[in-house]
Amino acid sequence: MKTLLVISIIILFLAPASGYVGNTIFEKEEHGQKTIAEFNHTVEIAPGDDYYIHFSPSGIEEKQISYAHNLSQKAQAAIARSPLWLQRELAKQFYFLDERYADLLLNTGKKYVDEIAFSIAYSPVGAVPPPEVLYDNARFLYENDRFLDYVDIIDEGNGSDYYSTLEYKVLENGTEKKVICPPSIYYWFVVSPRVTIENATYVYGKFWREYVFNHNDIGYPLLKEKLSGIKYMWDCKSYRPPAHRTWNYSMSNHPTAVEAVNYWVGKTIPALATGDRPGQPNVVAHEHNGFCGEIHELSTAALRAALIPAVPINCLGEDHVWW
Repeated sequence: MKTLLVISIIILFLAPASGYVGNTIFEKEEHGQKTIAEFNHTVEIAPGDDYYIHFSPSGIEEKQISYAHNLSQKAQAAIARSPLWLQRELAKQFYFLDERYADLLLNTGKKYVDEIAFSIAYSPVGAVPPPEVLYDNARFLYENDRFLDYVDIIDEGNGSDYYSTLEYKVLENGTEKKVICPPSIYYWFVVSPRVTIENATYVYGKFWREYVFNHNDIGYPLLKEKLSGIKYMWDCKSYRPPAHRTWNYSMSNHPTAVEAVNYWVGKTIPALATGDRPGQPNVVAHEHNGFCGEIHELSTAALRAALIPAVPINCLGEDHVWW
């Protein structure tokens, strides 16, 4: 973003081009020099683009141009269907995307649009996941929600001013309470298609949000089953679970989704790391071994698949990660 401050001393005659349009009338003084017009505006100039202001004897003419004006009509329609608060960042991405992404936003169900638009807008430039991955990432947020009693995805707003977030049931001192997740937390730490630094792609033919929720190898627990019937996301207690705890112990002491996911991760990765040290949640869940890196990868994926915000933490100085 760049702020342009134009103070006119001598009237310049330039050909009009993209910029802003309005009318600032010049003051006139016959003797001496004086600031006769001032223009102050914040604009965004894309790399390689120019910005022009047309000066005329009657004042400064400004013409406002949409930040999506150079995009195709289909891309502009896709941006217009997305939430207003995402449109500027989304427009930036569409300069580097083909029309499959516009088709995705135009043809998908309205309840998925904000999650897909966010995932496009805030992916690295040139590394936006394929449209089918973005669709499945959004779809399995809502599919998983159907099986979870402690959380609901809720939609707020109308028109172009809309967003989604999460409503949880928690226990605090034995009393049930409802908690609304801030929308920014929902989008950045639940919706985001990347768990850590892996590519958002299909592994074993499945996206991680579906795989870790719906798949288990023989002899290992199924996350969806462990979360079934749990009424509370958290009991507002900090604790250190004992080693080798049983499922009955976990549910007797902390009958929450946070505890269920923690238990599931421990039983899914029971052995220390061997082999190639994978960075994909699906591979970690299937190989059943790991150190801190694998544990934090799978833990973050499992929590987000369970619609619980999770942030992986990295300490480079100690070569350690956790969640």
